[in-house]
Amino acid sequence: MMLQRISVILGILILLWAFSGCSEEATADKASADSTAKTSSTKADSAKADSAKVAARKQRTKQPNPKAKKQPNPNRKNQKPRVAEGVPVKVSVVGTGEISQHVLYSSAVEAEETIDIYARGSGLVRRVLVEEGERVREGQVLIELVDDELKLNEAEAKLMYQKLESQLKRKEELFNRQLLAKEEYEDLKINVEQNKIRWERARLSLDYARVRAPVSGVISRRSVKLGDRIGASTKLYEMVNLSRLIAYVHVPGQGMHNLAVGQPALITTDFLPGTKFDGKILRISPVVDPGSGTFKVTLELKSKNRLLRPGMFVNAHIVTATHPQAVLVPKRAVVYDDGLPHVFVVSDSTVNKVRFEMGFDDTEFVEVLAGVKKGDQIVVVGQNGLKDKAKVRIIEGEGLRIPAKPDSTGEQAEKT
Repeated sequence: MMLQRISVILGILILLWAFSGCSEEATADKASADSTAKTSSTKADSAKADSAKVAARKQRTKQPNPKAKKQPNPNRKNQKPRVAEGVPVKVSVVGTGEISQHVLYSSAVEAEETIDIYARGSGLVRRVLVEEGERVREGQVLIELVDDELKLNEAEAKLMYQKLESQLKRKEELFNRQLLAKEEYEDLKINVEQNKIRWERARLSLDYARVRAPVSGVISRRSVKLGDRIGASTKLYEMVNLSRLIAYVHVPGQGMHNLAVGQPALITTDFLPGTKFDGKILRISPVVDPGSGTFKVTLELKSKNRLLRPGMFVNAHIVTATHPQAVLVPKRAVVYDDGLPHVFVVSDSTVNKVRFEMGFDDTEFVEVLAGVKKGDQIVVVGQNGLKDKAKVRIIEGEGLRIPAKPDSTGEQAEKT
């Protein structure tokens, strides 16, 4: 019995020991697995950190150091400098056109007709209908005066005249029948005529209450305002007729042999750059001004579009001679060497400095008498500092702009 109990106890102890060993092995295995996982994770993190450090080092290596000096390129020593193809220039082709010789005078534009407008009646100004700068037509009302009393006077005079005229007709029948004395009839006729004159005077006074433009033109000055009391001969307006403009120039005696009535003139003004107007000599004074020793020459100016206005300063180029088919070069192409005119003529990408003989000249062109011919290419831009026989490169060409005849209508200004 005792042996059985001992055997049972030993069996239980063996089972307990066996179970305890398995549990320790499982715990050890689990601990070993956890340790292995931690070790792997640590290695992975370390690998990532190492990779990031390597990438940062490479990035720093790629960035240029601003303080670092650039290394010379050994191949650059063997490179040859580029040779310039030639001096860049612009050229123009020599052509022909009309050019004139002229003498220059300065003056101011004036209206040949300047009109002062005066009141013909008296009274208070009721209405001012026109201001300075306005264009008016002949007969247009400019000012109205208070005319209430004038209307009554006109109506009264009209009635009296009509009454006496009716009486005269009745008396005339009696006179024809010899029932009325001739003296009485004649007195009545005179009375009728006198009252007719009174009526016409009253009607005229009423009409004078409206001041009208005597001619067509432009109002240049107003001298009256609303409410003014004016009398006969009070100056109200100044007006000008812009359809005929003139300019006076004073020519020395030694220059008179080149001038004649009807001779053309070219008119320019700084108020309208690039615009030219026709003109001609209208009158030449036959006497010398004792103060200046000059002759007064009147020029007629044409400006159909009314671009010229009184008061503008103008330059009058009076033409003394004209060459219709002259060889012309632009003034801007001319260079002077020792005071002599030259141009650069282009031939096969090479320029030749050519001296030429000058004729007439104007604001844009110079006439060539000898040295340059029609069709030559000349340098118009880039010639300053250019040397004879220099190589050039044409960057732009242009044809010769023949000087246009002045346009008296002002259309040239609108086009430009």
